Amino acid sequence: MPSKVFTDQELMTIGNAVLQQYGGPPMDDSGQARKSYALMPSPPPGWYPPPVEPSECGVFHEPWQHQAQLDLTMGFAVGLVPIGGWPGPGMILLDVRSAPRDSLARADFDYTDELLSRCATFDKTESSVRGPEVYTVHLLTAPKIGEKAYAMKTSWHGRDIRLGLRVLAGTLSIDLGFNSGFAMSDADALELMEQLAQQFVDEANKPTRG
Repeated sequence: MPSKVFTDQELMTIGNAVLQQYGGPPMDDSGQARKSYALMPSPPPGWYPPPVEPSECGVFHEPWQHQAQLDLTMGFAVGLVPIGGWPGPGMILLDVRSAPRDSLARADFDYTDELLSRCATFDKTESSVRGPEVYTVHLLTAPKIGEKAYAMKTSWHGRDIRLGLRVLAGTLSIDLGFNSGFAMSDADALELMEQLAQQFVDEANKPTRG
């Protein structure tokens, strides 16, 4: 597992080495995202994680939800992989943070195998213009990547709408997300996300990165 803590620029370089083979744009300028986060408190006023039932399952949040509480001391980079060419009908969003392993474990992977089993299915309530909406979350079989990983599928009224994957690999926390309903099945999207996460870890582990 990577043991070095990477800077924003180093994460962007690693990400570009992975993403260039998929024909999409380079990793986004992390500096712009940093400016946005620096302008607001953490968390911003009025922002709360969507409530879940049972509440103990709240540790399994959507991959992108951590961004409202992003620790600005961590390395950070964001990017995307287009599906079906660029610009395509869909995309997989990727963001990666780098920090000491214990910091990442506390932030996003503070769960036991027993809790993972108990939270195989749980409900989450989100606000919308129509009022509170209840979504069902299913935790999927975790891929054998890194030290810890979990995948989650979010459904609404019986229709799958989101798929996410989070991986802890040493000093890297890798998050990927896919909106269902585009030109790729959920199974194929999860396979691609697993592949991307593994490629990111492999690239970060190269001797030239250490």
